[in-house]
Amino acid sequence: NEPFSVCIARNGKIAHLKSYGHREGRAVTLTTKTPIASITKLLTGTLMAMVIEHKRVDPDAPIATYLPAFRETSAGKVLTVRHLMNHTSGMEGHWGDEENDFEEQVAGYAPQMTIGKTYQFNGTALALAGKVIESVSGESLPSFIKHHLLDPLGCGDTDVVGTSQDGLSTPLDLARIGQLLLNKGAYGDFRFFEYEAYQEMLPKPLSAVIPGTYRQYGLGTQYHRNEGMGEGTFGPGSTSSTIFRVDPENDLVIVVSRWRAGDGYSQYKRRLFDTIVSHIAKKTES
Repeated sequence: NEPFSVCIARNGKIAHLKSYGHREGRAVTLTTKTPIASITKLLTGTLMAMVIEHKRVDPDAPIATYLPAFRETSAGKVLTVRHLMNHTSGMEGHWGDEENDFEEQVAGYAPQMTIGKTYQFNGTALALAGKVIESVSGESLPSFIKHHLLDPLGCGDTDVVGTSQDGLSTPLDLARIGQLLLNKGAYGDFRFFEYEAYQEMLPKPLSAVIPGTYRQYGLGTQYHRNEGMGEGTFGPGSTSSTIFRVDPENDLVIVVSRWRAGDGYSQYKRRLFDTIVSHIAKKTES
């Protein structure tokens, strides 16, 4: 059995918050940090929504607008922030956050880039999107996320340096981020972005970029429509099998943090969602 922690919030209030199991001889607690893997991409997407809100970034403008290294390249006139964020840039792998002058390196590969031809889930494009955020904000990405997102939310147990896979967090911290998205950009006394930028975060059909594809993707988000919750339920996936769901229809945030799936993960995940759905009061017509 794999240890895990759960936070379920509805109508802005915590309905269930508890840790289960042991790891390496120690009980897992609500402050035990676990790897969030690609949920890190959602954090980058949230930062991107913030700079979009402040008109520092147009997601459909050429990347050369923000990164001078691309100004003399053919890709600089075609590649956009949206391509980077929705995995249609042609990039592959998960690297770049740790590289110096990463945008210059990628600009050197520009002639080989197949932009808007295929969907390729990756973190490399997110690393380049992080360079855009740094360019328009004048801050390093770790500083920007700490001072403009994590600290205002009170997410003191979240550690993140990169853009796509290195994050560590706790269920309550992730639930705060979920509530921010459920509130369409607001949390407590803070307004991080307005409705228009929130809409940019939501999954959109990629058929406008890749004709015929069924995929939808936003700024670190995708829909989850086969789990029994509302039709608009969204959230990122995670190779650590951490669950992150935001269900606007039922005013619900679900977080299950863990290290890996373990035996019977799919079965227990299904039972979890079935149990949550069974406790959601049916909406009645007014």
